[in-house]
Amino acid sequence: MKTILATIRFPSELYQQLKSAAQAQNISIDQLIIQSVRQALQNNEIPSIENQLVLNQIVSPAQIFPESGLLKVNGIFYRYLTENNAPILNSTAYLVIGVTGNILTIRAIKK
Repeated sequence: MKTILATIRFPSELYQQLKSAAQAQNISIDQLIIQSVRQALQNNEIPSIENQLVLNQIVSPAQIFPESGLLKVNGIFYRYLTENNAPILNSTAYLVIGVTGNILTIRAIKK
């Protein structure tokens, strides 16, 4: 497969989010962007506002409220599921890996 070099300019905050998300998944930023674009094109749909605002966001332990089953991202409360239904680890940050309506799927970020 032939590749083409392209330059993309990102706002610094978005770049830092990309960098953190790529590190959390143990992949390069290039791989994360390619996967995201490929998925968006395969789905042939415009991402929802939730996808645009919360997908690949890092959620600190203070933003997760296990007793109510809610978490807070960008000032908005969402219901959540953990990857593989794993219990919430109190001192662990999480990465938002999926959005279905107002339900987010999160994955623990391994230290």
